[in-house]
Amino acid sequence: MSRRTRTSARYRVAVALLVVLVLVVTGGLLWQLWWVPRQVSATADQAASDYLAACSLGSGADDIGLLQLPGASTMWPIRSGVDDDAMAAGVGWYPQTALPGQPGNMALVGRRLIVGGAFDGILNLNAGDSVTVETCDTVYTYTVVVAPRDLTVQPEDTWVLDPVPGSSGVMPTTAWLTLIANQDVLPSSDRAVGFASLTNSQPR
Repeated sequence: MSRRTRTSARYRVAVALLVVLVLVVTGGLLWQLWWVPRQVSATADQAASDYLAACSLGSGADDIGLLQLPGASTMWPIRSGVDDDAMAAGVGWYPQTALPGQPGNMALVGRRLIVGGAFDGILNLNAGDSVTVETCDTVYTYTVVVAPRDLTVQPEDTWVLDPVPGSSGVMPTTAWLTLIANQDVLPSSDRAVGFASLTNSQPR
């Protein structure tokens, strides 16, 4: 085999490997950017439908309620607990905090993954935006007071879970909603936190 033939063969192999690499990367991106969000949203939508169906049957719903952020079409189930199962296609609720509409602080945690996470758009929230929590009998509207992009805390900053956030020992007279998510898409200890206060409630 001549040197020219060997060079041509190596060139064809390199091109073939490059094509395979491009196809693998493209497939991975499509899976992450298109398929994963569709699957997570579909799971959340089904869970929301199941919750509302249980409400209408009066059989009691497993979830705490449904959360909807401004500009989002998906209603995310609010699940008791803050483990991976709770946040797989929803948001987790700290059981030691208040229930929807109650005086005190209802603290929720969700994932921010750019795509496919309940809190993907949380850093786009502004003071004055409305966040809704729907239960079997009531729709609660909370108005953002502190935008999540304006406050970063660490996991040990548990004051964000206080009945009156940042005022330990104070008896709450207002219903608060605290939203917690990872600040960065890549793993870090930074947490973005937003606070909202109850401004309206009406029968569902």
